[in-house]
Amino acid sequence: MTSSPGPCRRSLLRAAAAGAAGIAAAPAEATSAPAARLPRLARGLNLSHWFEYERGQGLTGPELRQLKTLGLDHVRIPVDPVVGGWHPLRGGTLAFLPELQQAVALAVEAGLEVVIDLHMEPADKQIIEDRPETEPELLRLWQQLARAFAGSPRERVAFELFNEPQYYGLKRFRWPDLQRRLLDTVRAQAPQHLVLLAGSRGGSFEAMAGLDVERGPHRASVAYVYHFYEPFLFTHQGAVWQDERYTTAGLRHGLRYPPDAAHDSALPLRKPHPRAAQEMADHLKAGWGAARMNAEMARAGQWAREKGVRVLCNEFGCIRANVDPASRYRWMADVRRALEAQGIGWTLWDYTDIFGITQQSAQPGQAGRRSLDAQAYAALGLKAPASAGRA
Repeated sequence: MTSSPGPCRRSLLRAAAAGAAGIAAAPAEATSAPAARLPRLARGLNLSHWFEYERGQGLTGPELRQLKTLGLDHVRIPVDPVVGGWHPLRGGTLAFLPELQQAVALAVEAGLEVVIDLHMEPADKQIIEDRPETEPELLRLWQQLARAFAGSPRERVAFELFNEPQYYGLKRFRWPDLQRRLLDTVRAQAPQHLVLLAGSRGGSFEAMAGLDVERGPHRASVAYVYHFYEPFLFTHQGAVWQDERYTTAGLRHGLRYPPDAAHDSALPLRKPHPRAAQEMADHLKAGWGAARMNAEMARAGQWAREKGVRVLCNEFGCIRANVDPASRYRWMADVRRALEAQGIGWTLWDYTDIFGITQQSAQPGQAGRRSLDAQAYAALGLKAPASAGRA
């Protein structure tokens, strides 16, 4: 689909800067935005670490244009407001907001759609979850963000209210009300932009499917998102930050996809674990492969059709280190094809960090010099440059 051209970078920055200064942009008429004028978000990449952590993975204009040339239509920019100077208990303004505005403008200028994704660290999300009195600060944060980008082209810029809300157990009943208030806050500033909604429990499909879908005048300008990292034992193998009470994924390396029972069962663990054998047995009998991926995504596709809503899988990915590259890219290909078969837009996690698909993944200071792994083109259905075929 060909998007209508957005305004020039200068006008986009001027509108965003006015919003950041507290000058509300003139709101568009508060009616439902036609779906054809909203971001398509069909094929994209997450750009982690640009506005998170140490902020060491920024992109240049030419690099963003190259992503467009490859056949991608959007990027998702995770934004950690705590890195920008905000805090759940104290609030505050985002010191890096002008840089974020410039980054969004660069992506729009490159012909890409952009998702501005509020993406806090688990400990900071936990503060909000445990202390409802912090919610007004979260609402004020979104008021600040939505006002800053209210003048951005609605066909190119979307807002994601909260990455992977947790709210397990009885706390799950609090999340829909908070998400509704966040949505209303954004709508007050940017009534026609696309807003992405998620279920609790880490943004799972099951939690998303339990949401009451929008019925009001803005039904056409929301979409529903979920994340997919199954089988977790494979996608997070060697991820040492994983809680060993729930998974042994962080103790493993070298697992294949599709699973190879003889090979995978013989791999050593980083250290013994009482649940390791059972978790491996469950993994091997789950039937992971292309057929299983098709079945998983068919559930999401069916839910979307039954509810008459848009569904996106805006995170799926596999850790890079300690994984056989052929297995890793087979997994990506199977997930991507299964999503596209259901008409579900996707955003791979990640472009260039530890889940990355570039030869320079997890290397700082590479802005403008990165190139994709040769296997990534076919796995993601992208247009490979002539040189990639010889890599």
